[in-house]
Amino acid sequence: MAAMSASSGPEFPQRALDWLSGGRAGAGDRVLTLGCAPGFCRMLSRRGVDLFAIHRDPEIAARCNQMPATTGICALAESLPLDPCSVDAVLIHQSFDRMAPGLVLSEIARVLRPSHCVGVSWMTRDDSVPWVRRLTALLRSVDPSAMSGDYGTDSVDSLLSSKYFPTTEQSRHRIWVPVSRQGLVEMATSLPGIRRADDQQRAELVQRVEQLHDDSAGPGGLLLPYQLECWRGWVSHDELTASIQVDDAGLRIRL
Repeated sequence: MAAMSASSGPEFPQRALDWLSGGRAGAGDRVLTLGCAPGFCRMLSRRGVDLFAIHRDPEIAARCNQMPATTGICALAESLPLDPCSVDAVLIHQSFDRMAPGLVLSEIARVLRPSHCVGVSWMTRDDSVPWVRRLTALLRSVDPSAMSGDYGTDSVDSLLSSKYFPTTEQSRHRIWVPVSRQGLVEMATSLPGIRRADDQQRAELVQRVEQLHDDSAGPGGLLLPYQLECWRGWVSHDELTASIQVDDAGLRIRL
C-alpha cells in the first residue's frame, strides 16, 4: 500500500467508533481488538472499556498490556484464547486483510455475545479532492507507482458473504487533517520511489509541491482529506449450534 498521511495521523471519530461497535465501546463493555495498532487500542482504553488486545507481534501485545484496563495478548486472530460468548464487540482496524477469513470469522462469531457485532474499518486517503489529484500527478512524474496500491478493503467481501454475519451494514466518514507546507513536502519525499530519485529530481519536486501547497491552501491552511470506511456485521450463532447431519451410508463399513 502506498499511502500518505499527516504526521499526527487522523483522529478516529467517536461517532464512528460507536457505530462500529454497535454502541458497545463504552465504560464497562468488554471489547476485543484484533491486530490493531497501539494508538487505536489506547483510544479504546481511555473510554474505560475492558479491553483485550490480540496481536501476533509480541512487542505490540506487550505495549498494549501496559495500558489501563487492557490485557495485551500475543496470539493469532484465527485461534482466539477466549471463552465463547465472552465479548461485547470485536473491532479490527487496518488489519482485516492480513487475516484468514475462513478461520477468523468463525472465531469472532464464537467469542461474540448474541446480537452483538464485529466492526471492520480502514482509514484511506481521499483522492477525489482536486488538489490531491494534482499532487498525485506531480509525484508520478518522478515515480509512476506513487500514491497507488491496494488498501486491503476488498478483503471485507468475506465478511459481507459470511454465514456467521448474515446482517451487515456500511458507513463512511470524511475526515480533514491540517497539513503544513513543510509537512506536505516531508510526506512527498518520504515515499520510497521519491527517495530513490536523484538530487535534482527531488529538488524540482520539492519546489513544485511547495507551490501546490501555496496555490491550494485556503485562509485556514491546507487540509488533507481521508475517508474512514466502516463495516459492521451482526453475529448469528446458528451455524455454530446447528446439529450435524451425517449420511448413514457414509458410516457403512464393508468387510
